[in-house]
Amino acid sequence: MEYYCGIEIIEQLTLDCCKVMVASVKPLNTSEMIEAVLARLSPSRRDKTMRYRHLKGKALSAGAGLLLDYMLHDYGLRERDMRYEVGEHGKPSLKEHPELHFNLSHSDTLVACALGQCPVGVDVQHIVTLRDSLVQYTMSREEIDALNAMESDEDKALFFTQLWTLKESYAKATGRGLTHEFPAFAIGSDNKVKALSRLTPPATFRLINLQDAVAAVAMKY
Repeated sequence: MEYYCGIEIIEQLTLDCCKVMVASVKPLNTSEMIEAVLARLSPSRRDKTMRYRHLKGKALSAGAGLLLDYMLHDYGLRERDMRYEVGEHGKPSLKEHPELHFNLSHSDTLVACALGQCPVGVDVQHIVTLRDSLVQYTMSREEIDALNAMESDEDKALFFTQLWTLKESYAKATGRGLTHEFPAFAIGSDNKVKALSRLTPPATFRLINLQDAVAAVAMKY
């Protein structure tokens, strides 16, 4: 495993127009360690980190910033020098580097970052417990049929988590976030979007299966 300033890199992929990394923030397990890494981060990320009341939230926020910093090294940049602006639906971008697109996500002890030269979205989730309200909110009719055809609860939970991360990553890549109606599009076994409405732009995907978790990246073209 590779470590960077208190985070552990557990997965990395280089795709056509972006790079994706997933890291564990378990090593950032004390307030002293978090305080020590804040100097490496931008004022915006430091402020966001310190707004969290609990250690877990601080570790995830700082860890996300450190992961972005690590990936920005490929472009000769540092996160601590970055200034951000926010899009219509809350998606942040690098103010002085519009040629670069990034997205961050976190779940429990994991953080994920996608960075590249196309609009990207990334999501990481530990395997979720199925709830009917979440299924109805997330899935199209044909996806619900596929879920119900599965026999084991474990298979259903994995299938749902994979689909949830794919759809979250797509909504983030489009910049629409949770304003996107998730049942309005499906994602097929070929990892391509099946448009169920005219508001669904095309994208490509990559699914990353981790231990007890799933990550997904969407690249909009």
